[in-house]
Amino acid sequence: MRNTVLKTFLGQLSKGASGLRVENYLKGFLYLFLAFASTLFPLENPDPSFFKTLPKAELHLHLGGSFPLDYLIKVASDEERRILNENLKKASETVSYKEAFQMFKIVSQIVCTEDRVREGTYWLCEALKEDGVSYVEIRTGLKDLGLGFENYLKAVLEGIENAKSPGFKAYVALSLQRNSSLEIAKRTVSLALKYKERGVIGIDVSGYSEEGDIREILPVLSFAKAKGLGLLVHMGESPLETDQMVILQALNPDRIGHGVHLSEDAKQVILEKKIPVEICLSSSLCVQMIEKLEEHPWLFWGLQGHPIVIATDDPLIFRSPLSREYSLLYEKLNWPIERIIELAQDSFKYTLKAE
Repeated sequence: MRNTVLKTFLGQLSKGASGLRVENYLKGFLYLFLAFASTLFPLENPDPSFFKTLPKAELHLHLGGSFPLDYLIKVASDEERRILNENLKKASETVSYKEAFQMFKIVSQIVCTEDRVREGTYWLCEALKEDGVSYVEIRTGLKDLGLGFENYLKAVLEGIENAKSPGFKAYVALSLQRNSSLEIAKRTVSLALKYKERGVIGIDVSGYSEEGDIREILPVLSFAKAKGLGLLVHMGESPLETDQMVILQALNPDRIGHGVHLSEDAKQVILEKKIPVEICLSSSLCVQMIEKLEEHPWLFWGLQGHPIVIATDDPLIFRSPLSREYSLLYEKLNWPIERIIELAQDSFKYTLKAE
């Protein structure tokens, strides 16, 4: 089966060769090299580092749940470290969907200045590079840490700029919640558009999905999309959501996050429109969206050809970097290594920023 990898990647390269830029040629040859390596080495039992070296895009990552632990330990007080470690231990076992959101409050008490946001974002980018991530879309809601929303956003973008290096690209999607006020929604979209040329590429709808009526901010979200911003929506995190069809019909999102608890109508729309679904295995398991990894519904549809993306959600909280999420497919779910390599390559197809 490993020998089919060369044919697969050569076919993919030849199909898209006419429209590829130089870096995409290089990327393609890197994938081809990995595929060729799989014909020479016994990938039935790949070294754990294999999943780190696999080039991949991280497309579902929240800044507040992703600051590297060593960075937080460095800047936190003794009491903050104690609280952080206690809650991380609890989250690494199982917590309820709603309880998981408490971690963001704990982290925000530590990363409480623009300087810390800037430095923490830099540390995150460096950690992602070490994990083999070459493209990331970082999601964050605007915060006023004393100098206003805009300075918070500038701190995030400056952290990314400080981590700039060949072969690594990072962008920002600004987050709104279903219960965000109309004023906050307008200010968020306004700043996203203002900083569109500096790395803000989309709007993320996240937060506790059982609260709020998204219809109040739908016109603002529609305006954002019309102005060229990508639209990412958390959906199917809870079986109690009532707005799935409203969102799909009104906004036609670019990607869906999680998608575990979808109505039949919503699932059919996503399948028919081939909207990519972001799968965060460890997150879904830890917050009890699923009881077993193999129960994630979009694993099945992914094997049937529906576009899916493996992501982390919050690698700090769930103690699982992207390389581990990929390794779970192999170690726990017995996916063929060829399919995992292909999945990592495909992750670049579903970015908001054309690469």
